Amino acid sequence: MHGRGTGTPLLQLICLDLSSWPGYGRYVGPFPKFLYHQTKLESIDLSNSNITGMTTMLVTNNITHLNSLSLSNCSLSGHFRIPIHQEYHPHENLKTLDVSTNDFSPSPILPDICAFFPNIGHISLSDNKFYGEIPPQLSNCSPFEILDVSNNQLSGEIPRWIWNMSTGSIQDLSQNKFSGHLPPGFISPLMHEVYLSRNQLEGTLPATLSDKYSIGVLDLSHNHLMGTIPKWIGGLRQLSYIFLNDNQFHGDLPYTFCLETSKLIDVSHNHLSGHISYEIFTSNGTNCNGRNAYDNPQRDMEFVTKTKTYTYHGWPLYYMNGLDFSSNNFTGEIPPQIGHLGNTKVLNFSYNMFTGPIPLTIANLSQIESLDLSHNNLGGVIPSQITELHSLSTFSVAYNNLSRKCPQKVAQFSTFDEDIFEGNPLLNCTLPFMTPNTLVRPTPYIGDEEGEGGFIDMESFYVSGSVSYVMVLLVIASVLHINPYWRRVWFYCIDVTITTCYYFVVDHLPVPTKYKVWEPRF
Repeated sequence: MHGRGTGTPLLQLICLDLSSWPGYGRYVGPFPKFLYHQTKLESIDLSNSNITGMTTMLVTNNITHLNSLSLSNCSLSGHFRIPIHQEYHPHENLKTLDVSTNDFSPSPILPDICAFFPNIGHISLSDNKFYGEIPPQLSNCSPFEILDVSNNQLSGEIPRWIWNMSTGSIQDLSQNKFSGHLPPGFISPLMHEVYLSRNQLEGTLPATLSDKYSIGVLDLSHNHLMGTIPKWIGGLRQLSYIFLNDNQFHGDLPYTFCLETSKLIDVSHNHLSGHISYEIFTSNGTNCNGRNAYDNPQRDMEFVTKTKTYTYHGWPLYYMNGLDFSSNNFTGEIPPQIGHLGNTKVLNFSYNMFTGPIPLTIANLSQIESLDLSHNNLGGVIPSQITELHSLSTFSVAYNNLSRKCPQKVAQFSTFDEDIFEGNPLLNCTLPFMTPNTLVRPTPYIGDEEGEGGFIDMESFYVSGSVSYVMVLLVIASVLHINPYWRRVWFYCIDVTITTCYYFVVDHLPVPTKYKVWEPRF
């Protein structure tokens, strides 16, 4: 229904949401033409649709009220362009633009985005084919709350103005080809989440940073960073998700960490060494004073659990706690304070040089699901209390110096293969892998007094031997009775055997004279 004398419909929408879950109920077709006449829209969400072609609706209509546009995963193709002409005025109300996960042709990021959307604060261009450097014209935008250009082919150094203009929330530049060093102020005071993984960053991290920053997620994994891990990383009061894995860090792990208030920490595949301080495992120390866990990350996170890499997001991430110190050069004993991490679900200390016993307090990890202590120099016995970890589904102590007996194969340990204990030559896993209900009571040896300590029950032996002897005789008698030919052969064999034995005795044994047979002489 249109207004009198105009092409503008009387029904004017304020919010339009035609989004769907990925892969379910996707709209297929051209960009809806009726939107060209909706001039009062404030929010449009068409994510996870299959819109053909490319729309210039924003610049060919006077939709000045629009503040949010989401075209994520819409199969948009061609070049991502905004045709700037004098007759089109900037859209000053647009705050959010999401065109992530589309099929745009390879091209640089448009330098005119901020000229047309001067107040944009949330821009997502991830999962496309943008290449080249981040254009300096983007510094003319208002301070970004969320900047997501991840999973593209962007290169060059990360512009310094990005660190200076970001006022909070999220900055995701991961999975690109950015290179160079990180400046001292690459984290701003109000920033919450920083993702720089899977780039080509190098050099060392800044030595100092204020502990009053509110960052909760720091992902620097899969780069070429080196040097020592600075103390400020462990000292940030809300930093709960720390990913420094797959770099070239060396030296000690800072004692400023507070693992009890952390959610996920991954420092695996580095060159870290030295002892792990007991202080990082306990909340009683000064390290954990005033700490608050950051519980609301906005991005997916990868973490190795049960020997596989899983992606966590939303509520599963909220309930996930894990530590991965694997593939380093840590030495010394595992502190017994590790038992304070009662909410930890993943603990991976494999491929290090830890020595000493497995702490008895490891039985306090009541929520643990994956525990890997393999490829170390641990000695002593495996605590029997470890079988009380009823949530444990992956376990390994292979290739250590453990000795004596393995835990009984009860509860969840009945599902594990014996290779979780291999590489421990002094470890005996033969008898403990039998539950008390299936153990066989030893029977006595032959000839032992009162039948104690042997393996044969003499009464059973005599009974079974007698029965077997009678059975053999009955079988022979039955065969001879049924088959006359075999019966003749049987008696012939007996006759030959008796005759042979007789002449053997006569020829080889001396016989007294009175028993000799008289032979006539001729």
